[in-house]
Amino acid sequence: MTARSDVAGLPALAGDIDMKIAFLSKVFVVISVIGSAAFAQMPITVPSGQVIEFFEQLVDEETGAVRLRFVAPDLAHPLKRPSFEDITLDLEMLCGELGLKTIRNNGLENTQIVISLSSERVDFGVMNSDVEHVFEAFSVENDTCMLEMF
Repeated sequence: MTARSDVAGLPALAGDIDMKIAFLSKVFVVISVIGSAAFAQMPITVPSGQVIEFFEQLVDEETGAVRLRFVAPDLAHPLKRPSFEDITLDLEMLCGELGLKTIRNNGLENTQIVISLSSERVDFGVMNSDVEHVFEAFSVENDTCMLEMF
């Protein structure tokens, strides 16, 4: 099961109230990316020059994996879309600067960080072929994001 927090930092869990209470008693629910809901609304300029915004953070209860999801509208525009190399730098920067802070601030260790960019908001796990989407998984070693090759 995945714990979800939206931009406002409020848990969004499926099911009835008893399930939510039981779930919250066992799961570490992350409320914000860097301890501040205000951050979620600030635009972020990444190395490629794209201006992106934080969308949501998910924490997998079983594995401790952290997913940070961002909206990057330039992905949908062929003339603005960054190169593969530039997007890779963006993802690495987001992991190193935001992903590592997230796991440190929430007491997670040796976890996987998945950074994803999409051209618009899409619910996690929902397929939409009209939305451009890229993501990379990183393992954390010695407080450093290490790109995982699939």
